[in-house]
Amino acid sequence: MPQRTHHSDRSRQEPPPTTRRRYFTLARANLALVLVKRIIADVVTEYKQMLELQESLEAARNGQAQEQAAAARGELVRAAGKLRDCLHELEEVGVELKDWSLGVVDFPCIAGPREVYLCWQFGHERIESWHEIDEDPAVRRPIEELPLMDESTAELFGWRTS
Repeated sequence: MPQRTHHSDRSRQEPPPTTRRRYFTLARANLALVLVKRIIADVVTEYKQMLELQESLEAARNGQAQEQAAAARGELVRAAGKLRDCLHELEEVGVELKDWSLGVVDFPCIAGPREVYLCWQFGHERIESWHEIDEDPAVRRPIEELPLMDESTAELFGWRTS
């Protein structure tokens, strides 16, 4: 699992080359939450701040307050950069951010002979639900209903699990 780096260090790094999709078992996805929780805490906080900054920027523009608008614009750029860094970290882990404000994340998984997403939401201790790849992430099923595939079977299909 990648180590979390300081945001200023990542801003100078090149994005990683495209690799095969990573699949998670339920156990490994829950282990990855140690890192994902910290990243998503930043995402939720920065996204909320970005929305507030956008409102401040609009209000400052409408009120002709150029100094306030410039300050809000600078903070908006900083927050956007931090969010970009967080997205890069999530890509390195192999997960997909589905909802910025709620902090919903999907972990690709092999269940039975098909791909699904294990679904986690910020504030939860562990993964509690899943959904089909082509379903709306809001349609979540209890994790107890997940048909699992063991790693040896996944290897037969050429799917990498982690």
